[in-house]
Amino acid sequence: MIARSRLEAVVTGFRSGAKLVHAEQLTGGVSADVFRLDFLESDGTPDSVVLRAHGENHSGHPAQLEFDLLAALFASGLPIAQPLAVDVSKKRLDNDYLVSAFIDGTSTIEPGCAAARIEVAARVLAQIHKTTAHGLPPLPERFEPLPEVFDYWPEGDEWQPLKAHLQSTSVPGFSGPPSLCHGDFWPENILWREGAIVGVLDWEDAAWGDHLSDLACSRLEFRYRFDVEGMQTLTRAYQVERNVDVERLAVWQIYVAAAAQCFMSEWGLPARQERHMRKTALLAIQEAGEFLMNGTPFL
Repeated sequence: MIARSRLEAVVTGFRSGAKLVHAEQLTGGVSADVFRLDFLESDGTPDSVVLRAHGENHSGHPAQLEFDLLAALFASGLPIAQPLAVDVSKKRLDNDYLVSAFIDGTSTIEPGCAAARIEVAARVLAQIHKTTAHGLPPLPERFEPLPEVFDYWPEGDEWQPLKAHLQSTSVPGFSGPPSLCHGDFWPENILWREGAIVGVLDWEDAAWGDHLSDLACSRLEFRYRFDVEGMQTLTRAYQVERNVDVERLAVWQIYVAAAAQCFMSEWGLPARQERHMRKTALLAIQEAGEFLMNGTPFL
C-alpha cells in the first residue's frame, strides 16, 4: 500500500493547490498498483483521477511510452481515459507512474446482457485494429507465433504430435498491413455505461502486428468468463468487421493458450479459478491442434 502522504504528493504534482480527499485501491494487473484518487481543486471543485503505479515486477511498456500512446489514442477518438500526467523521476513514488482521467463505468457484464455486450466488444476490438500508425509512438512487433510458442509448450507426451506437426508444417506467414494490437483485451479491461464501451484500459502490452494474435487472446479470455458460447459470439461478431484466416488464428490460439498455462501460476489466482482457466487453456490448444491436423471444426 502506498502511503497517503505520497498519494497527496502525486495529486499536487499535477494539480497545484489540490487537496486529496479519498484514495481507493482498485483491482488491477499483477504488475501495477492502481488507485482512484478523489480530490478538491484549489477552487473547491471535486474531481477524480486514476493512478497507475508500476510495480517492482512491471514488464509492460515504459511509463513515458504508454503515456504517449494513450495521448495519441485519446486524440484519435477511441474510448480511452485521457492521460493527464506521467512521472519517471522517482521523486514522489518509488516507481514510475501515470495519471489518467477517471471514467465512470463498470466492467461487470450481467448474464442476460452477455451476448449483446460481447458483440459490441468485438466491434471495438476491430476498431482498434483499424487504427493507423500516424501519430503513434514506436511499439514492439508481434507478427509470428512460431517458433516462440515452443518456449511455452505444455508438458506431457500427448502434446508431442501437435508439436511435431507445427515443426514440420509450413504455416502461412503474416501478410497485409500491421494492426494496432491491444495485447490484453479482456472483460476486466473494458468499462461499460448504458450498454456502450466508455473505456478500454491497460495498454501496457500494446504492439504492432497480426490482429489475429489479439483476437486469439480475447477469444480465450472471453471463454474463461462466458464459456464456448461467449467465445463464439465474439468471433462471429468480429468476422463481420474483418476477414479471419482460420489457420493462422488456430496457431495463434495455441500460442496464447500455451503461454497462459505456462505463466498462470504467477498470477495469484484462487486455486479453483486457476484450475478452470488451465483446463480451458489446454482444451483450446487441443481444439486448435485437431483443426490443424485433422480439419475438425474450430470456430
